[in-house]
Amino acid sequence: MEPSLEAMTIAVRVLAALNWKQRPDQGDLDYLRRHAPLSAHLPPDELACEVIQQAVKRRTEARTAARSANGS
Repeated sequence: MEPSLEAMTIAVRVLAALNWKQRPDQGDLDYLRRHAPLSAHLPPDELACEVIQQAVKRRTEARTAARSANGS
């Protein structure tokens, strides 16, 4: 699985657990902290949102670069 897609999937899983008033899986939180070390200090909901924002930004940059390379 593409790293940014995997990160988004895990972040959504953390947010879903929080939404259902459950504790997120510790492995998921550890993954997000490793994936976004500068945001590791944030509460789980904010960390998950930050990881999603970073992943969306990287995907947008990749699409933009691909379009530029294709001359579109």
